[in-house]
Amino acid sequence: MIDVSICIVSLDCWEVLRDCLESLRASRPSVNCEVILVDNGSSDGTIGQVRESFPEVVLVENGRNVGFTRATNQAIALSSGRYILWLNPDTVLKPDSLHKLYQFMEATPRCGIAGPKVLNPDGSFQPQCKRGAPTPIASLCHTLKLNHLWSRNRVIGQYLLSYLPNDRVNQVDAVSGCCLMARREAWNDIGPLDEKMFGFGEDLDWCLRAKKAGWVVWYYPESTITHLKGQGGAHARPFHKIWGIHQAMWVIYRKHFRSSCPLVTWLMWIGIGTSVILSWSGAFFKRGIRRLITG
Repeated sequence: MIDVSICIVSLDCWEVLRDCLESLRASRPSVNCEVILVDNGSSDGTIGQVRESFPEVVLVENGRNVGFTRATNQAIALSSGRYILWLNPDTVLKPDSLHKLYQFMEATPRCGIAGPKVLNPDGSFQPQCKRGAPTPIASLCHTLKLNHLWSRNRVIGQYLLSYLPNDRVNQVDAVSGCCLMARREAWNDIGPLDEKMFGFGEDLDWCLRAKKAGWVVWYYPESTITHLKGQGGAHARPFHKIWGIHQAMWVIYRKHFRSSCPLVTWLMWIGIGTSVILSWSGAFFKRGIRRLITG
């Protein structure tokens, strides 16, 4: 019997995917796993390299970029494990990362979803691996970076739960989809990822749906991984990434936090639209500077 089905989506990220798959090979053998990789039309030789170097991986070739959410749903539909692990290709697991996360879920029956502590390559903490609900107030405080000034305030620090210690096990509203373990029963209960979100925000939406269905979401820092964050895939196309992030914000707001007051919805729409414009402007500026430097 398969304990954990590891589902990965790739797009032009072979250099980091190789390290990810190597780290999975080095994981403790006490967890019986299958690895399912769905490739969204890579042109960097990913498919040939995986077939040659990692023949144990179940490989699905889409031939085009159908989006992270749809590709993840494809992988999970093919899986058979009692637990499902969404895993980004730009992650590296320690030999005991998977084992610890699996053991925690085995010991915690109402845990529908669990996520590890996520670190940057330099060892610093990625705060998105434990999150609260992105209510309009929480989102505003996060956007204005007020949580940097009053991180211990439970209202201002609500989105990234900055008032919770990074090394303490806690129930949270959401964990990061870069490494998210879900119980098969929770998946059957909640259903697939929302494909209206092309590749951002689906983890937050799915965790919120799980909580509404009565499952508990846990942040479990005893398991630790490294996330390179932004290697390959949509991250190589910054303008598409910006649009995807903000489109997901709007979908999540409408699904989970839409107010009966039209003024609140209007302000949210204006805020998200303004953020898109500012983000695009910043991306254009950075591209222009890069071109000047490189000639």
